[in-house]
Amino acid sequence: MKNKIIGILVCMLLIATALSATGAMNIQTTQDMNENNDLEPNISTPANPGIITIKIVAQVQGVDDTYNLLGGAIKVGDKITGKYIYESGQPDSDPDPSHGFYVYTSSTFGMDLKAGGLEFKTNPNNVIFGFEIFNDVGCDAFTVGSAENLQLSNGMLVDSIVWQLFDTAQTALSSDALLTTAPVLSDWDYNSLTIYGSEPSSYHSFGIFANVNKVTKIRSRDVYSSMQPILTWLFEHFANMFPILRHLMKL
Repeated sequence: MKNKIIGILVCMLLIATALSATGAMNIQTTQDMNENNDLEPNISTPANPGIITIKIVAQVQGVDDTYNLLGGAIKVGDKITGKYIYESGQPDSDPDPSHGFYVYTSSTFGMDLKAGGLEFKTNPNNVIFGFEIFNDVGCDAFTVGSAENLQLSNGMLVDSIVWQLFDTAQTALSSDALLTTAPVLSDWDYNSLTIYGSEPSSYHSFGIFANVNKVTKIRSRDVYSSMQPILTWLFEHFANMFPILRHLMKL
């Protein structure tokens, strides 16, 4: 266990050093992203692009809320459920083959998590959401995060939502490309979901710390499953409408 902890700390240090050397950042602004997208050639695009939804379930391991900004709504042991949505064909804005950086600004993409009656969600009107992936830099690392988020229903700000995975054996990833499947949790040594927020009128802040214990890629058919009875009725009564959709839904 001691060696594992040391390995993870070394991994974090190596990544911090790499970020400092390359001038990379956690989540860039829209302007910075557009500038990086002009770094051609060597822009990589994953195969089979498409919109991907990943469902996650996590358990809260710790809550730092000295000023009771959350009103006790979230406690250790509570479940966090939600999802993140991205486009697998998004280009890598860093030409370094060991470092993938993918930023999204469209309202289609982002994170949406719920716990204790509160919702932690990417702001659809100001999306800064993305992935940072390291391959074979002393470890493998996967980070997905949202830097611009909606306020909570109680008025508190959500400053960041970040899920990080580290693998000190460097076997979890084979490249810095975006994953087209859900991460395999058993491949990673370190698994941390963190949500940080603050009070708009002061410097008071809160932190939620959790481990993701289940992650699933949602199939396209699953998205429509709850609508299937309605769609079936429409197709039965309007047989000549939407032939392509009928084929895709296999109705």
